[in-house]
This record gives sequence, structure tokens and C-alpha cells, in this order.
Amino acid sequence: MIRFTNIAVRLTIGSQPTIYASGYYPAAANMVRMVICLLVVGTLVAQCERAYRQRDMALSIIDHTLVSRDPDDAVRAALSNLKDLVQSRRVDFHTAYFFRLDYSFLVSVVSVMVTYTIILIQSLPK
Repeated sequence: MIRFTNIAVRLTIGSQPTIYASGYYPAAANMVRMVICLLVVGTLVAQCERAYRQRDMALSIIDHTLVSRDPDDAVRAALSNLKDLVQSRRVDFHTAYFFRLDYSFLVSVVSVMVTYTIILIQSLPK
């Protein structure tokens, strides 16, 4: 994504020469690629967050069943075991155990892109 931003800024400012007179189309194409990358990462994070919310919903349903209903001892023991199991095993989404996918990752990626773009714009010759 940073590479696409880099190329788009250079093409827009004119510091990156092109072989033919293409106008702003290469810059626009690189910006669209960057937006598509952001959408893919955002979709991944949204799917992960939906799984986290479903886990929380399952826990609240188990709690509601244990408190509001009066299950027999076998069902109560099974639900308690299921609740302990769900609480003890955290749901994590990651990319090959390299980094965790969540909203803080998305915010840091956008922050790096904006910072790099600002530095790039300031360092280009005018």
C-alpha cells in the first residue's frame, strides 16, 4: 500500500517520469490499488470482529440460560463446562502468527501510510 501511495504521489507531482504522456491515469490507478488494499484489510478485520461479537453473544446466552432458566444438574454442568472452555480459549485472527488482525492494526497501517505520504511530499523537489 505504501508503494502504491509513493508511486501515485510521485506521478501526481511529476517527479516520476513516464515513457508516454498518460496524464494522471497511472496516479489514479495506483490510488485505486491502495484503496482496494485498504478495503481488503478492512474486510478481514470486520470479519474477525464479527467472530469476536458472536463469541460474546454465546457467552451471554449461556449466562442467561444459567441464571434465568432453571436447568437440571446435567445441563447446568455441561453449560458451565462450555462457558469455561469458551472463556479460556481466546479467539485470535492473525497472518501466519506474524501479526494479529484487529482495528488497532488497521489504524496503525493507515497512520504509517499518511505519515510516509506527508514525508514523501515534503521531500520531493519543487
